[in-house]
Amino acid sequence: MVIEDSKRTPGYLVNFNEADLIERNMRDDGFWYWGIVIYRTTYTSESDWEEFLRRFLGQVRETLEYYEGLDMWDSFRPTVMDDKSRFDGATPAQIRDAFKEWAMTACETEQGVTYERAEWAYGARYRLCIIANEEAVQSVLEIPEKQLNELNTTGFVVMINRRWVPELVEWEEDDDGYEPLYGCTQQDVGWMKVHYDRAQIVASTTMRNGSDWGLEYRRPPAICFHS
Repeated sequence: MVIEDSKRTPGYLVNFNEADLIERNMRDDGFWYWGIVIYRTTYTSESDWEEFLRRFLGQVRETLEYYEGLDMWDSFRPTVMDDKSRFDGATPAQIRDAFKEWAMTACETEQGVTYERAEWAYGARYRLCIIANEEAVQSVLEIPEKQLNELNTTGFVVMINRRWVPELVEWEEDDDGYEPLYGCTQQDVGWMKVHYDRAQIVASTTMRNGSDWGLEYRRPPAICFHS
């Protein structure tokens, strides 16, 4: 991989500018749009949901602005799956199934790229998705407004790995004996909690393949993707 100088932040390399990294992944993939799909699984309060989205998307814009990359906002597509009849209270396994179904056709509709190509793309739009459940929404809303731009240690969303297949890891001895999470006692349960303010950015910059999931993964209730 050729190491490039950043055009947005002269004096720094592309690898140190997250807007540059998103753009590079899009270029390498031949994508027009980026962003991780969000599945809403809580319908307790519309006002809570609107405030959650404001904070969640606001952090993406803040990050792009920090890296002189607001031009990437125009290609940001944070698709929200909002269907109470399908997703209210849905489990990670149910969301993974729905996401797989969506991804198989959305990649060609949105990007003009076949599913076979998209599933191995560097950008994670068709490989990872986000769940915003009640616990996650409240963890974000509990942050005082004046602390939203400070170090976040508690606000999170749930990230799903579409490629996770439990049968492939059942043989590993050290995957057994953990506290069940939706019935799974393996070490990697196919989902993790990630800091809400870093979820879109980290997934779209450095989560380029399956090994990156393993490097970042921490079994819940731990929260990954530190600010």
